[in-house]
Amino acid sequence: MQISPNDLKEEMDKVRDNKFSKYVKRVVLRNVRGFGEEVIDFKAPVTALIGTNGGGKSTILGAVALAYKTIKPSKFFPKSFFGDESMSEWEIELEITDKSKARDRNITRTAKFKQSKWRRDSFPERDVVYIEIQRTVPAGELSKFKQFLAGDRNDFDELPLNANTVKYASAVLDKDIVNYKAIVKRSEQSTKMYVGMANGCTSYSQFHFGAGEASIIETIDRIENANDNSLVLIEELENGLHPVAVRLFVHYLQNVSKRKKLQIVFTTHSQDAVNELSPEAVWASINKKAWNGKLSIESLRAITGQQITSKVIYVEDNFAKEWVENAIGHYAPEIAPSLKVYSAGGYPNVLKVSEYHNINPMINSKSVALVDGDIMGRPGVGALPPNAMYLGDNYPDATVFNFIADNKEALVSIIRQRCLLTKFSVDRITKDIESVVNSACDHHVYFSSLSSKLDFNSELFIRAGMIDIFNEENPQFWDNIIDFIKSGLDT
Repeated sequence: MQISPNDLKEEMDKVRDNKFSKYVKRVVLRNVRGFGEEVIDFKAPVTALIGTNGGGKSTILGAVALAYKTIKPSKFFPKSFFGDESMSEWEIELEITDKSKARDRNITRTAKFKQSKWRRDSFPERDVVYIEIQRTVPAGELSKFKQFLAGDRNDFDELPLNANTVKYASAVLDKDIVNYKAIVKRSEQSTKMYVGMANGCTSYSQFHFGAGEASIIETIDRIENANDNSLVLIEELENGLHPVAVRLFVHYLQNVSKRKKLQIVFTTHSQDAVNELSPEAVWASINKKAWNGKLSIESLRAITGQQITSKVIYVEDNFAKEWVENAIGHYAPEIAPSLKVYSAGGYPNVLKVSEYHNINPMINSKSVALVDGDIMGRPGVGALPPNAMYLGDNYPDATVFNFIADNKEALVSIIRQRCLLTKFSVDRITKDIESVVNSACDHHVYFSSLSSKLDFNSELFIRAGMIDIFNEENPQFWDNIIDFIKSGLDT
């Protein structure tokens, strides 16, 4: 079900090169629900919107929906005669790929709220599947299911599920739903009720489903029955789901997006969902500002002042976070209890997040940013601001692994102990490290590749052990960085 990294890259390349026949490329929010002017670019066919409660995730989701006449604006942006006077200034600009309207260029449309209603002139049509948060509410509490509580059975049809619904829902739920059915009323087929099967012989209606089971089956069934090239919008993906199911569900969305040429946008508070996506596929909405990048959920709390120790360091990803935390433990243990390291996404996001932290009036402590050295000297990369410093001159994982590989003969006995590889001989470990180097694989998979060669011993232990060895062997690497952290945080 999970598609390969190469396939994910190809899908993003299709977005960049306008290969989709229908696609929302960009949304610009102006004066909408507290957003000043924010630009959100959809760089991947499956995009997650994360952020704090009230931060603006649902506003962005609704703005995407407004790209098409299929959706009534009031579904996402109703106007009350109390408190909504500011809507007269709202404006949403959308850049859209639509080959039926223009084959060689994107089109731009602007939705404006004027004279107590939305104006959307010459907006295109597209099938939009909006999967609301109510899918996790028990069937007995939803009025649409009352028709299944009484009536004539002859007025209803019992239908088999779509074959792909069975295949992929079974995979996400880790249970076979091949005998499940959908019940629809002949005269009104917009609402389905699902009937399950326990132990291969006992049937039970959706009124007795768990929230996660109902959510997965309904969502996947609606997506599999949607037309190709549809837009799919999902509120709070993780509701009712186990963390393992959340990860599998994201894999499914990437798979179905490729199969059916869908664009999928979902909101979530789940770090498990975010972890399965590339940085380009994640947008964070914080206090009505939008940030592109793989911010962790805990970093969002830090940026908004909800979870703050006295001092903060922002880095680009979890590897850099682990690396810096270990170095502080080695060379500045006296400041370790008073600071926290957060991953805040790649460059330039890490700089923007640190800057926002420092100007946020709700936060009294300072922050610094440590930027991966691989961007140093690239075209368009200017000087770093005073509160930022490069973390070496290469990718962090490449810096650590390459040092270990270059010194493997001298360090192999320590590697064997620190990485918990004592069941392997030093010759085997040396040979497998050399094999990873010779394969010239992507630096992102150095440690996972070594793990697979060493009979799938824990990648986490291997990475942690090699980080510890690098830091212990390279005090000079950290001298200036530790001094910068101390002075930048006024310790």
